[in-house]
Amino acid sequence: MLAFRLKEAAVLAEKQISTKLTGEASRSILNGLRDLGLTTYEAQAYLALIQNPQISATQLCNETGIPDSKIYFALEELQKKGFVVVSEGVPRHYRALHPKEALAKVKSLITEQYETQLGKLNQLTVGLEPLYARGEREDVELAYVVKGFENVLARMMEVLKSAKREAVVFLPNTSIYDRLEKQLVTLRRAGVKVRLAVPPKIRKQIDETRFSEVRETAPNCQDCWLAVVDNRTVISSSQWMTERCHAILTQDPALVSMSREYFESPRCCVAS
Repeated sequence: MLAFRLKEAAVLAEKQISTKLTGEASRSILNGLRDLGLTTYEAQAYLALIQNPQISATQLCNETGIPDSKIYFALEELQKKGFVVVSEGVPRHYRALHPKEALAKVKSLITEQYETQLGKLNQLTVGLEPLYARGEREDVELAYVVKGFENVLARMMEVLKSAKREAVVFLPNTSIYDRLEKQLVTLRRAGVKVRLAVPPKIRKQIDETRFSEVRETAPNCQDCWLAVVDNRTVISSSQWMTERCHAILTQDPALVSMSREYFESPRCCVAS
């Protein structure tokens, strides 16, 4: 877009060096020059100088309608930016540089500014990447231990409540199912895919139409109590039937993936 604007402004301006601008052409060039950083007065003065070489500031005011109080500042800025040259004398006369020459200087300046900003961006990226990686590691390696049956149950309900897409839940007995049933049904009604893995006895007691999928756990997995939410968080309980009941809550990708695979493994779950 920048290259196109530069080329467009140069071509339009060059075509009008020896002829008066039409209203449409004038507006088009003025807009292009303003896009490149010139003020309205600077753009108007430059266009007038292109059509009227070697004129004074007073003549330029008469030609453009720019106020006396603004014209000298506009000309000074044009000189600084490389659009005009000044012929000393009384009065001073101003001459527009050829559009290709003037806009080439603008292009060089913009390119230099772009490269400077790009360098700062690269430095910022290098500085931020280690912070992001450190945060990622902390998030991955962090795990919580929850102790006590009621605490484990409460934390599992909190994890399930956060589900947005999917909840895979292994339930070992009827009493735990009864405590979690309301939460699971609410999730399903909210559009979350709720997939259950339960022992055969529990499966006979539940209405499978209220859930996305129900599978039977194999004998070696029927004591499993865990939940995987959105393939991001897993809470898995051990010794839930004893006073030593505890659970691990983590977002470690390896543990989440391994827990999720239990549901897909025929050695752990039977799809029917």
